Amino acid sequence: MRPLIYSVILYSFFLSVNAQPLYLKQFNNSKVDDKKIEEAHKQIKEHSEIEVKDNLFVQSFHKQNSKIETDKHSFCISCHQQKPHKLNKRKRSFLNMHSDYISCETCHFVPKNTLLTYEWFNFNNDSNKVSANRIVPLFNNKPVILLDNHELALKIKKEWKNKPSFEKAGLKYRLHTPLSKKGPDCMGCHNNKDQLIDLVPLGFKEKEIKKLQQHSIPRFFSRFTKDDQRLRMTDLLQ
Repeated sequence: MRPLIYSVILYSFFLSVNAQPLYLKQFNNSKVDDKKIEEAHKQIKEHSEIEVKDNLFVQSFHKQNSKIETDKHSFCISCHQQKPHKLNKRKRSFLNMHSDYISCETCHFVPKNTLLTYEWFNFNNDSNKVSANRIVPLFNNKPVILLDNHELALKIKKEWKNKPSFEKAGLKYRLHTPLSKKGPDCMGCHNNKDQLIDLVPLGFKEKEIKKLQQHSIPRFFSRFTKDDQRLRMTDLLQ
């Protein structure tokens, strides 16, 4: 009887571990790096909230009138905005447009020596609502993403405000350890050779794939080798 009980316990533990999203496994296995935690601590101390200004004298040209509300949200937007890209002034508008169709983890969760597949994931529960499908990475046919209603996400949101800044730094470091700060270059997907994502299983037709591979905007950006190079829209015609 006792061996059977041990077997059940071990099997339950195996199931619970394997039921975890891959991101969560890597978060749990992240190791302490004092230097990185110091950097995270400095970032937290210097952080200032982004202020979205309304009722401007001149109407904003690029600002959307309303943000897309969905039933489910990635854990990422617990801290980051829905349109998170802001550092690269040249590309940020185009990168933020991608966030309506691609989850954060698709570009920023690319673990080494790990085979990921990609599928459309509906962030709305009700099929009658406006479609909110985004491409997400999967490992062993399970989404690697963590939603904002996950137990860990809820715990962090509840405790974050009252944590000392150094504890926040350690947590910030661990949350970002499985992630890549810099996503792939535009040509990482918009090329006809070594694409990050296989578009055929996602339902893209041959003509659609060819358009994405030969898109003029990624090719335009690929010509820039320095941040201070001048941006000329006429180059798009070349």
